[in-house]
Amino acid sequence: MKLVINWKLKRAKHALERSILRGISQNEFRFAILKGKKTKQKKNIYEAFARFYSVVYEEKIYKAQQIRKINPITVKLW
Repeated sequence: MKLVINWKLKRAKHALERSILRGISQNEFRFAILKGKKTKQKKNIYEAFARFYSVVYEEKIYKAQQIRKINPITVKLW
């Protein structure tokens, strides 16, 4: 299944600003989604924990096209 991260929404702008302030690159963002421990917050909203940060995102799965679409919401340090 192909992973697509949508950086074009208004909420993604907030996630980009937060990741720049916290020094987290887009590759580290992708690493957290792929290999981090995940917890479900609400319907289709997940939080992935990796190293020293966590990523909150909305996930939509399109089975017909074999696409896993991610809409970033925010980035947290812990």
